[in-house]
Amino acid sequence: MRNSKIIIILLFILCLWACKPETFTYNTSDKLTFNYDTIVFDTIISKIYQGTPKSVNRQFVVRNPHEQSIKTTITLAGGTSSTFRMNVDGESGIFFENIVIKPHDSIYVFVEAYANPNHNPAGNPLILRDSITCKTNGNLQNVQLVAWGQDANFYFSDSTSTDLIWDDKTKPYVVYDYFKVKNNATLTIKEGVKVYFSPYSALWIQGTLKVEGTNTEPVIFEGDRTSDKYSDKFTVYKYFNIPGQWFGIIFQYPSKANIVKHARIKNATVGIFMDSVSLDANPVVKIYNTTIQNMTYNAVRGTRSKVYAENSVFSNCGSACIYTFKGGDYDLRHVTISGFCDFSGGNDPALAVTNRLRNQFGFVLETYPISFSIQNSIVWGELKEEVMLDIEESKLIALLPFNSVFKTTSATLSQAGTNNLINKNPEFKDYSKYNFDLDTLSAAKDIGKILNPQISTDYMNRIRDSKPDAGAFERKE
Repeated sequence: MRNSKIIIILLFILCLWACKPETFTYNTSDKLTFNYDTIVFDTIISKIYQGTPKSVNRQFVVRNPHEQSIKTTITLAGGTSSTFRMNVDGESGIFFENIVIKPHDSIYVFVEAYANPNHNPAGNPLILRDSITCKTNGNLQNVQLVAWGQDANFYFSDSTSTDLIWDDKTKPYVVYDYFKVKNNATLTIKEGVKVYFSPYSALWIQGTLKVEGTNTEPVIFEGDRTSDKYSDKFTVYKYFNIPGQWFGIIFQYPSKANIVKHARIKNATVGIFMDSVSLDANPVVKIYNTTIQNMTYNAVRGTRSKVYAENSVFSNCGSACIYTFKGGDYDLRHVTISGFCDFSGGNDPALAVTNRLRNQFGFVLETYPISFSIQNSIVWGELKEEVMLDIEESKLIALLPFNSVFKTTSATLSQAGTNNLINKNPEFKDYSKYNFDLDTLSAAKDIGKILNPQISTDYMNRIRDSKPDAGAFERKE
């Protein structure tokens, strides 16, 4: 009898405990945690169409680390049109509202990348993207979903410490996040290769980069959205005209002996970004017969760096196409620098040459040595002043502007003996279509001089005559 009373009392206590109301946290600082922030499906989706299985599965854990229960709403951003499917704790769907996760407990979210039988796999973008969003106490937290849409050479947050050659012309190379070439390693990219980058990704060079394109088979660097369109009520652009789709090519100390020949670098934040001081008398990077265009900021930005460029075009940048930050050593020959910009920006001169570091109020904090030479070149755009010279002369090693066309008010560039043409239109054939060939009656015709060593051909490998034209292109009648 006594034991029965004890059992009844225990059952009563248990019932009281079980009936205790569940409490929830609504504190906006209380968030969920995830074991992954990005789910990558490394199977190529276009290959699933012809084989089995018809889908590939991954999972991640959503955890409540707090002392109270928490409610969250889970959404597959792409909805029913997504390449991905979602399952939350055993139930499939695209939207789950008020999912309860108890204190220090978790739930599983299963994700499936599948092949839509009604879709042509050849139409897939290189990278298929979506996200799963958890809305909790007013906070939005995302888990990114990534799948490879087409057959390609994919690099996901990868690096090499040994020499590597990219020479596959049939399949592009796709960089997601970054690809790093470590110190003492060399990445060689052969003619005809295409390299595509996901948003914010970069080619990061601490060793050496050799780009070996040709006039007929250049090496392409651009964002991975090669077929999508961007549009609003005023404009419709192909993605190949939109800047900022990836970060750019970074040359970081102790990078050296980099050579870029016949490349087309497009749609990045900065085309070539250097924080690398030359370790010897050679330039950190040499650029030949290359176009760098459609940049959020600069085509080339160097920090106390050493650069050589010839027969190259730098255009359509939101800030200066060439920016010599903290001085450096620059030698530009037969280059065309265009300040025309067809997107928001373009309010800065096309060429910015400075060895002064200024604070936000314009006060000079530090000065640096600088040597700057530009010969047989064109700097032109729609601004009244397309050349900014901000030079501390006590640190000036050399300033050599000769036989070039400048749009400027600078007296320095019009001094006797420089043989420069000031504010004389070079008459590009059609700058709005990035055609910087010289039209009839161009002021740039025949104003160049024979350089040493001689540059006998132009950007297109056309022969330059005994009176070479300024800029990257030699006009042919």
